[in-house]
Amino acid sequence: MFHILNSGMTLQGLNHSSIDFYNYSDKFSVHETKDGSISLRSSNFNELFHSFSGAKKESLEKYINPSELSRFRKKGIVTVLDVCLGMGYNSASLIETLKNEKVYLNLWALEIDKNPLNIALENANFRSNWSTNTIKILNKILKHNTFNNELINAEILWGDARKSINKIPKDIKFDLIYLDPFSPQKCPCLWSEEFLTKLSNKLNDNGWLITYSRAAAIRTSLKNSGLDIKTIIPRDNYKAWSNGTLAFKNNDYESQENKIKLWSNLSKMEEDHLKTLAAIPYRDPSGKSTQPEIISRRNIEQSKSNLKPTSLWKRQWLHTKGY
Repeated sequence: MFHILNSGMTLQGLNHSSIDFYNYSDKFSVHETKDGSISLRSSNFNELFHSFSGAKKESLEKYINPSELSRFRKKGIVTVLDVCLGMGYNSASLIETLKNEKVYLNLWALEIDKNPLNIALENANFRSNWSTNTIKILNKILKHNTFNNELINAEILWGDARKSINKIPKDIKFDLIYLDPFSPQKCPCLWSEEFLTKLSNKLNDNGWLITYSRAAAIRTSLKNSGLDIKTIIPRDNYKAWSNGTLAFKNNDYESQENKIKLWSNLSKMEEDHLKTLAAIPYRDPSGKSTQPEIISRRNIEQSKSNLKPTSLWKRQWLHTKGY
């Protein structure tokens, strides 16, 4: 059972380059996920914000836990970029985790639409997941685009992330970047090699980029931007072969929390995935391309490539492993 919460015209093709954010419209339906937390479905993208396994669970397992935030205790501060703030799960989880770690959070966020966060904050289910202080901070960010106290400095830039990322001061580099858009096929503009390179360039020397995506195209682009990549290990889903990707410039952090492996080198299966047509990147050289243009450009490049068909990889690995 779900309810339409916000009405608006669906934008066919989703041409971000022509969207005036203040005239941008979408409609969202609320869905309860298996861990009891809520998610939204976007009419524009025809996709849920989170997996049905759990919205809050996904935030913790795919972003917060792999970040190993306790390593910032000594430094006392962490600078984070949340790409696609959405309903605010990743940022809220950060705020509460770092408060317990007594680490100051310098948070930047990019988001095109205020409605998902507004809907979340008006929902009792969502609010019940967080402390009163965290809800207060999210409300301030929504209304004033900024918040500052003794534990956090937060800034959000509204609009097309391909443009708003350029508004972040050049001297700000990130310890962590959380990349959480809709899936590459639905929102390729935020998965293009050009955009991923911009994100990579915003990492500090020991910065990590973390994303739920395990797609070969995304991993290839991250490698092409000069990052090393790891796979995020699934904890309780034997059918999953990865929970996402961790990418970094220089990893001088060896010990993992509680000696539990949260991420590891790519498996042979995952390495082989990068040798298939699925590894052809999404390209957006102008930073203004529409979803159909980016998909068409990739299809043409795939048709001319000598890489092996992804179907062969699936038959070799996924079918035999039972994924």
